[in-house]
Amino acid sequence: MKYLLIIFLSFFLSYPICAQQTQTDENELDDDITVEKKSLIILTAAYDEDQEVAERVLSIISDQATSLGRFEIIDRNLVDQILEEQEFQLSGMVDENQVARIGELASAENALILDVVNFGQKGVPKEDDEDEEYDEDEEDETLFSWLVKKVVTESIDEIKKKDTMKIRLELENNIHTEFRGSVKIVNVETGISENSFSISASHTGGNRDASLEKVLKILSSQLRRKLKELYMITSEVFEIDGAYLNMLSGDNLGLRKGTMFEIASNHTIKTYKGKKLKMPGKTRGLVKIVDVGPEGSKARIIRKWRKIKEGHRAYELKAPPITTDLNFTVSTGDRYELSGKAWLNSFSEFTASINYHLGVIRDTRDNMDGYIGFGTDLKYGIFSGFGANGYLSLNLPFLFAGRGDDDGNNVISIFSDPSIDANLAVQISKERDVVLSASYVFTSMHGPWQWQKDTGSRDEDGSSITETEYAVWDDNMKPEFRPKGFYISISLRRLRF
Repeated sequence: MKYLLIIFLSFFLSYPICAQQTQTDENELDDDITVEKKSLIILTAAYDEDQEVAERVLSIISDQATSLGRFEIIDRNLVDQILEEQEFQLSGMVDENQVARIGELASAENALILDVVNFGQKGVPKEDDEDEEYDEDEEDETLFSWLVKKVVTESIDEIKKKDTMKIRLELENNIHTEFRGSVKIVNVETGISENSFSISASHTGGNRDASLEKVLKILSSQLRRKLKELYMITSEVFEIDGAYLNMLSGDNLGLRKGTMFEIASNHTIKTYKGKKLKMPGKTRGLVKIVDVGPEGSKARIIRKWRKIKEGHRAYELKAPPITTDLNFTVSTGDRYELSGKAWLNSFSEFTASINYHLGVIRDTRDNMDGYIGFGTDLKYGIFSGFGANGYLSLNLPFLFAGRGDDDGNNVISIFSDPSIDANLAVQISKERDVVLSASYVFTSMHGPWQWQKDTGSRDEDGSSITETEYAVWDDNMKPEFRPKGFYISISLRRLRF
C-alpha cells in the first residue's frame, strides 16, 4: 500500500509538468514557418572587363531584394572590409568554402553569387549600304582622261569618307546590348549550393548608355520575380472569423495587400520501411490579404473547398490564379456563339478580360452570317460567399461578319453589339465553376459591307494592287444585324494555380 501511494503521488506531482511540457511543444512554431527575414550576402565572381556592368547588376539585385522586404542584405562595405582583413583573393569563380567563411564572418545565412557569363555591346547597321565601285580603264589614257579620272576618284573617296562617317554614326546610335548571367545561392553553414537560376536580356537601339539601361530594366523585372520565388513565405492561420482569418507574417516580411496564399492542413507523418516521411496536407482554399500589420496579416477567404481551421498552413502563391472561361450563347435560332475569356487578376473587385468570339447571327434578309472577332469584359464584383460570387460586366466586342452579296462577291462588315451582363459563378470543384449570365444588348453598330477588288496591276514588290469596293444589293436592301434584347449564356470556368 505504501508503494502504491508513492507511485500515485509521483504521477500526480509530475503530471502538471508533463502537461505543461506538452502544451509548450504544441505552442511552438514548426521550423518551416517563415518568421524572420533571410540574411543574404551578395558576392560576384571575377569580372575583369565587365566590372562596371557587374556592379550595376549587383546593385539591382540588392535593391530588388531589399524592396521585397523578406531579405536582410549584408552591407557590401562590410564584405569589402572582411575580404581585406582576411586577405581573400576572388579569382575565377568564388570558391564555395571561401563563400562559407565570408558569410560566417558577415553573419549571413545564404550567399548569392553573380557570374557574368556574357556581356557585349556592338553597333548594328539599320540597312545594308551598297558601295558604288568606279571601274578604271588603264588603256588609252590621255591627259584629259587622267584629269577626269583623278577628279572623279577624289570625289568618290570623299563620298566614301562621308558614307563611312554616316555609317559609323548610325552604328553608334543603334547599339545591340546583350547580357547573360547566372546566379547561385550557397548555404553559408554547409557551403553547398542550394539553388541557381539564369538571367538574360538583350536590346537593340539607341546609344550605348540608352541600350544598356533598357537591358538593365529587363533584368530588374526578372530578378525581382526570381528572388521572390527563391524565398516564398509559409505562414500559419491563428484565428478565423467568418470569411476572414488572421495569419502570421506581415510587414516584417514585406507582405502587401493583394498577396494570395493557398491554405492547406498540416503535414502528416507516415512510416515506410522504418523511415519517417513528412507528407503534405490537403489543400483547403485560397485567401487574399486585405490588411497588413507589423507581424501579422488579415486575409479574406475567396475560395474554399474544404474546411479551414486554426493552425493550418498558408503557402504564398507565386502569381495570381489564371482564370479562363469557355462561353456558349444560344438565342432562339437567331444566334449561336462560342467565345473564350482570359481574366486579368480575376479576384480583384475591378478587373477585365481578353475575349475571342466565333459564331453565326441572323441578318435582316433572314440569312445566317458567320463572324469572328475579339473584345473585352469590364467586371465589377457584387458579392462573394457560400461557394458563389456575383458580378456585373460590360461586354465590348469588335466583330467581323462575312457573307456573299447579290453579285456573288464575298463581302465583310464590321459590327459591335455591346451588352450589360449579370453573372453568377457557382463553384463545382477546386478549380472549376459554372457561370450563368443574363445579357442585355442595348445598342449595335454596323459598318458597310465591302470587298477587295484585284485591279490586275502590281506594285514595285510584285504584289497585286487591290481596291476597296462596296457590296452590291438588289433593290438597295442592305442586310443588317439587330441583336438588341436579352440573351442567356452559360460558361465553364477553369482556374489554374
